[in-house]
Amino acid sequence: MKKTNSYLAACIVLLSLSCTKSQFDEYETTNGTANFSNYIAVGNSFTQGLQDGGLHNEFGQQDNSFPAIIARQMGTNFVQPTVSGTGSGYMHLEYVNGEIEVIKAYDIDITNNHPLAINYDPSFNNWADTNIKYNNLGVGGINLRNIYGNSSTEEFTYHVYLGSAAPAALAWNGVQGQPISPYGRFLNFGDINNRVQYIDHVRSCNATFFTNWLGINDAMSWAKEGGDDVSGSSLLTNLTEFREKYDTLLDIFQSMGAQGVCATVHDITQAPFFTTITLELLDKDIWIKEGADTTVIRKATNDDFILLSTKDMLTDGVGELQSNPLPHTAVLDKDEIVIVRNYINDINNQITASASSHGYVIVDMYSFMNKLTSGMNFDGIELNTKYIEGGAYSLDGLHPNTRGYAMVANEFIRVINANFSSTLKPVSLGSYRGITFP
Repeated sequence: MKKTNSYLAACIVLLSLSCTKSQFDEYETTNGTANFSNYIAVGNSFTQGLQDGGLHNEFGQQDNSFPAIIARQMGTNFVQPTVSGTGSGYMHLEYVNGEIEVIKAYDIDITNNHPLAINYDPSFNNWADTNIKYNNLGVGGINLRNIYGNSSTEEFTYHVYLGSAAPAALAWNGVQGQPISPYGRFLNFGDINNRVQYIDHVRSCNATFFTNWLGINDAMSWAKEGGDDVSGSSLLTNLTEFREKYDTLLDIFQSMGAQGVCATVHDITQAPFFTTITLELLDKDIWIKEGADTTVIRKATNDDFILLSTKDMLTDGVGELQSNPLPHTAVLDKDEIVIVRNYINDINNQITASASSHGYVIVDMYSFMNKLTSGMNFDGIELNTKYIEGGAYSLDGLHPNTRGYAMVANEFIRVINANFSSTLKPVSLGSYRGITFP
């Protein structure tokens, strides 16, 4: 594993936080035919501004979520439930023994956390006022299926996931009565007997304009667990249910007269979480367990994705022997890659059809983000999908960093301008942080 660590160290080039910015031509910002007076953003962790595996704001990370950037260009008030201190805890870079290392966030479920691991801030136990009406309704971890339940059992399940009442073993902080995911706790989900659902917050938002980037987790949750289901939260959402709930969401926006745009899901398998650790990098045979319910153990090939989260396992020698293969959840094998890519195409077809039937505009994030694989130049800044040195992704390898979110915001702005005759000004990526170095 010495070669792997050397590679990661080599990746960490000291990218300058300031660069020469080109100046956009001066022009007056106009709304065109759009009404931006109450802009609401719905989505998951990508909308909430999560990066580095956590929600934090010490360098304005959450303040610069992509919808917050858009709202500033709109010139409209945009209220977010921002965290304090270290927020939920997050991954970061540290000098260790003369080399820069990626330090994982503190994990309450393990006993061998790195001594420099960043834990959640005590204020994160009650980090937002649930009585405030927020414009950013992005909730980390939410699937489209979670926005409401089709039965009392589903409502109960989603309440435990997003609201409260999870047993200690499942609660985000190991405390009885807390939800499984902490990222939606800025919303009032009621109590176990009088449940409020995510969709109810959308109903009461009174949006005049919205962005909708739901659907990512419906694919990503499954893929990042190696194509396995974990506690029921990482299933691929049934396509019929996906379309039904997407239609319901847009029905609500349509009924309140809101304008808006809906984004497709990008090919998350192109993110560095899936593509960084390669057999060429490891320079050795790696044994993997194929499939969730089989006993097939075989050597990994270049068609399999060894997940970034397996770095510690590989350091400990897991996978080097047939008798000690990488577990199924550590690898997205070649067949599972096909499954998730086909699934993304399927849900994108549903997103496009639903948006079209409701008269809403599509932001094709699938095509846009795919361009990162070969690299894109923005205002003199090169961005691609390489881990750390690519400049667009945060340390978790799944979510953009602040500069990456600015890139996303500009694409939304471009599509909004093209369809509503508005002249929202794109932002200069040089004004936004990439990776934060020690």
